[in-house]
Amino acid sequence: METIKTTAQQAVSAVINGVNNVTNGASSTHSNETILITGASGFVAAHVLNAFLSHGYNVRGTVRSEETANKVRKTHGKYGDKLSFAIVKDVAAPGAFDEAVKGVDGVCSSRAGYLHYHMLTALEVIHTASPFQTSVEDNERDLLNPAINGTTSILHAINTQNPSVRRVVITSSFASIINMEKGAWPGHTYTEADWNPVTLETAKSADGSTAYCASKTFAEKAAFEFVERHHPMFSVSTICPPMVYGPNAHAVSNLEHLNTSSADMYRLINGSEKTVPETSFFAYVDVRDVAEAHRLAYEIPQANGQRYFTTGGNYTYQQIVDIIRKEFPEVKDRTPEGHTGASMPDVYKVSNDKARKELGMTFRSLEETVKDTVKSLIQLEKETGRRA
Repeated sequence: METIKTTAQQAVSAVINGVNNVTNGASSTHSNETILITGASGFVAAHVLNAFLSHGYNVRGTVRSEETANKVRKTHGKYGDKLSFAIVKDVAAPGAFDEAVKGVDGVCSSRAGYLHYHMLTALEVIHTASPFQTSVEDNERDLLNPAINGTTSILHAINTQNPSVRRVVITSSFASIINMEKGAWPGHTYTEADWNPVTLETAKSADGSTAYCASKTFAEKAAFEFVERHHPMFSVSTICPPMVYGPNAHAVSNLEHLNTSSADMYRLINGSEKTVPETSFFAYVDVRDVAEAHRLAYEIPQANGQRYFTTGGNYTYQQIVDIIRKEFPEVKDRTPEGHTGASMPDVYKVSNDKARKELGMTFRSLEETVKDTVKSLIQLEKETGRRA
């Protein structure tokens, strides 16, 4: 019996070592892979850059101007010439990405990403450039069309200009999952199987929040429909994060022009909020986990054609201010108190089981996310010499 047990242990060890050797071998070839990341100067995209560059990939980022490219070069300077840029002035314009996708697969490799198994050259496209704003004049013009056209534009460019692409990862949102009409929906657990049921006609005349959620829904559906209709060589995977908090990795010169989610956190420490805001979306995720999900969705074969709800769990603003007031006494007098320790209200739950099981994800706690976000914002106050 002991001999059988030992033999079994040796077999398991051999399998584990074999997997590790394959993984290590794959990692060593990333220098021969080029990743195109759109909207490279953005809050989420800056971390996606880090996720790939830190694993040895070459990255080409799209930005709207050379001035913006220089800012990203500064924030990601340690990667040197591993990072390059393509200027795309208008992501919604016809043919906007035609030039950006050309030549990105110029570094040839017989082993790349999930295509290690197929001995083919691969190029990964990570698409994070889609408008995030809820106050607009015309829903269709300012939110719906830019989101849809920006997504289909890059897919068309890849299909016609660079058919060597095998995987496209698109940043979608919990907005494409949530059913706004259900509100807090006690007893329901949101997963990737849920789709926002909003219609185009409703979205055209809806409030800004509903229209924004609709834009993410239609853009994500358009990506999967493109694959079904055109049968390109590439597959699409989507990442659906809820409220994305975390430290800033992109260039920020003015605290009055923070990205939406950073500004949402900053208002809780700059004295502008006298009471704890009501929570509208009860799910969060750390931006670093979102970035890692993009990389894993590229590398793991099982992610082919899948969507992933990447969330750290439920949260409320009360929980956030409790963490801030406990961990940061220097901003305690600027942070509303509310009802310390109040329990989570009876609202929907969220599940990250699929991302954990298929991508091997682990997610940062709300406490870690809040602490690192606030540290980043306090550091920005010191660097800019002012408070917004």
